[in-house]
Amino acid sequence: MAKLSVQARVRQGVQVEVGVRGHKVVADLTPDKGGRDAGPTPPELLLAALAACSAIFAQMFAQREGLPGPVEVQAEAELVDSPMVVRDFRVRVRIAGLPPEKREKAEAFVGRCVVSQTLCAANSVALVVEG
Repeated sequence: MAKLSVQARVRQGVQVEVGVRGHKVVADLTPDKGGRDAGPTPPELLLAALAACSAIFAQMFAQREGLPGPVEVQAEAELVDSPMVVRDFRVRVRIAGLPPEKREKAEAFVGRCVVSQTLCAANSVALVVEG
Protein backbone atom coordinates (compact mmCIF):
# COMPACT_ATOMS: atom_id res chain seq x y z
CA MET A 1 0.00 0.00 0.00
CA ALA A 2 1.39 3.39 -1.02
CA LYS A 3 1.09 6.39 1.28
CA LEU A 4 0.08 9.79 -0.04
CA SER A 5 1.02 12.96 1.79
CA VAL A 6 0.34 16.65 1.25
CA GLN A 7 0.99 19.72 3.37
CA ALA A 8 -1.15 22.84 3.69
CA ARG A 9 -0.14 26.19 5.12
CA VAL A 10 -2.30 29.27 5.53
CA ARG A 11 -0.62 32.19 3.76
CA GLN A 12 -3.00 35.11 4.33
CA GLY A 13 -6.62 35.32 5.37
CA VAL A 14 -8.02 31.92 4.44
CA GLN A 15 -5.75 31.46 1.40
CA VAL A 16 -3.90 28.17 1.66
CA GLU A 17 -0.85 26.89 -0.20
CA VAL A 18 -0.93 23.13 -0.61
CA GLY A 19 2.30 21.26 -1.29
CA VAL A 20 2.07 18.04 -3.26
CA ARG A 21 5.49 16.48 -3.90
CA GLY A 22 7.24 19.39 -5.69
CA HIS A 23 4.02 21.11 -6.78
CA LYS A 24 2.12 24.00 -5.23
CA VAL A 25 -1.63 24.54 -5.42
CA VAL A 26 -3.43 27.55 -3.96
CA ALA A 27 -6.88 27.15 -2.42
CA ASP A 28 -9.03 30.01 -1.23
CA LEU A 29 -12.61 30.97 -0.59
CA THR A 30 -14.75 33.36 -2.59
CA PRO A 31 -15.05 36.94 -1.30
CA ASP A 32 -18.59 36.35 -0.01
CA LYS A 33 -17.13 33.64 2.26
CA GLY A 34 -14.21 35.75 3.52
CA GLY A 35 -11.60 34.83 0.91
CA ARG A 36 -9.90 36.68 -1.93
CA ASP A 37 -10.69 34.13 -4.66
CA ALA A 38 -6.96 33.47 -5.21
CA GLY A 39 -7.67 29.85 -6.18
CA PRO A 40 -10.35 27.18 -6.26
CA THR A 41 -12.23 26.35 -3.09
CA PRO A 42 -11.52 22.98 -1.44
CA PRO A 43 -14.82 21.49 -2.74
CA GLU A 44 -13.91 22.69 -6.23
CA LEU A 45 -10.50 21.00 -5.87
CA LEU A 46 -12.30 17.78 -4.90
CA LEU A 47 -14.47 18.04 -8.01
CA ALA A 48 -11.40 18.90 -10.11
CA ALA A 49 -9.66 15.77 -8.80
CA LEU A 50 -12.65 13.68 -9.89
CA ALA A 51 -12.68 15.29 -13.35
CA ALA A 52 -8.92 14.92 -13.79
CA CYS A 53 -8.89 11.29 -12.68
CA SER A 54 -11.83 10.46 -14.96
CA ALA A 55 -10.09 12.20 -17.87
CA ILE A 56 -6.86 10.27 -17.30
CA PHE A 57 -8.71 6.95 -17.19
CA ALA A 58 -10.73 7.90 -20.30
CA GLN A 59 -7.51 8.81 -22.12
CA MET A 60 -5.91 5.51 -21.13
CA PHE A 61 -9.00 3.69 -22.45
CA ALA A 62 -8.94 5.68 -25.69
CA GLN A 63 -5.25 4.92 -26.23
CA ARG A 64 -5.74 1.23 -25.47
CA GLU A 65 -8.64 1.03 -27.92
CA GLY A 66 -6.87 3.07 -30.62
CA LEU A 67 -9.41 5.90 -30.48
CA PRO A 68 -8.25 9.29 -31.76
CA GLY A 69 -9.73 11.41 -28.96
CA PRO A 70 -9.78 14.10 -27.75
CA VAL A 71 -11.15 13.34 -24.29
CA GLU A 72 -13.26 15.94 -22.49
CA VAL A 73 -14.81 15.71 -19.02
CA GLN A 74 -17.44 17.80 -17.26
CA ALA A 75 -17.96 17.15 -13.54
CA GLU A 76 -20.66 18.61 -11.32
CA ALA A 77 -21.86 18.13 -7.77
CA GLU A 78 -24.18 19.67 -5.23
CA LEU A 79 -22.84 21.67 -2.29
CA VAL A 80 -25.35 21.22 0.50
CA ASP A 81 -25.48 23.55 3.51
CA SER A 82 -26.71 21.41 6.39
CA PRO A 83 -24.71 19.38 7.01
CA MET A 84 -22.17 21.08 4.73
CA VAL A 85 -21.19 18.37 2.31
CA VAL A 86 -20.48 17.82 -1.40
CA ARG A 87 -22.72 15.12 -2.85
CA ASP A 88 -24.47 13.80 -5.93
CA PHE A 89 -21.43 13.80 -8.20
CA ARG A 90 -22.07 13.65 -11.94
CA VAL A 91 -19.35 13.06 -14.52
CA ARG A 92 -19.87 13.32 -18.26
CA VAL A 93 -17.00 11.94 -20.34
CA ARG A 94 -16.71 12.49 -24.07
CA ILE A 95 -14.27 10.31 -26.01
CA ALA A 96 -14.26 11.38 -29.63
CA GLY A 97 -14.58 8.42 -31.96
CA LEU A 98 -16.01 6.08 -29.31
CA PRO A 99 -18.22 3.52 -31.06
CA PRO A 100 -21.58 2.81 -29.34
CA GLU A 101 -20.65 -0.86 -28.83
CA LYS A 102 -17.66 0.17 -26.67
CA ARG A 103 -19.58 2.61 -24.43
CA GLU A 104 -20.25 0.09 -21.61
CA LYS A 105 -16.63 -1.04 -21.65
CA ALA A 106 -15.49 2.60 -21.47
CA GLU A 107 -17.87 3.34 -18.56
CA ALA A 108 -16.60 0.33 -16.64
CA PHE A 109 -12.97 1.33 -17.20
CA VAL A 110 -13.39 5.05 -16.40
CA GLY A 111 -15.55 4.14 -13.40
CA ARG A 112 -12.49 2.50 -11.83
CA CYS A 113 -10.76 5.87 -11.49
CA VAL A 114 -9.21 6.13 -8.02
CA VAL A 115 -11.03 9.32 -7.04
CA SER A 116 -14.41 7.99 -8.17
CA GLN A 117 -13.85 4.73 -6.30
CA THR A 118 -12.83 6.69 -3.20
CA LEU A 119 -15.94 8.88 -3.30
CA CYS A 120 -18.14 5.80 -3.68
CA ALA A 121 -16.48 3.93 -0.79
CA ALA A 122 -17.27 4.27 2.88
CA ASN A 123 -14.32 6.10 4.39
CA SER A 124 -13.26 7.62 7.66
CA VAL A 125 -11.19 10.68 8.50
CA ALA A 126 -8.99 10.56 11.58
CA LEU A 127 -8.60 14.13 12.79
CA VAL A 128 -6.10 15.31 15.42
CA VAL A 129 -5.92 18.98 16.40
CA GLU A 130 -2.73 20.06 18.17
CA GLY A 131 -1.67 23.30 19.83
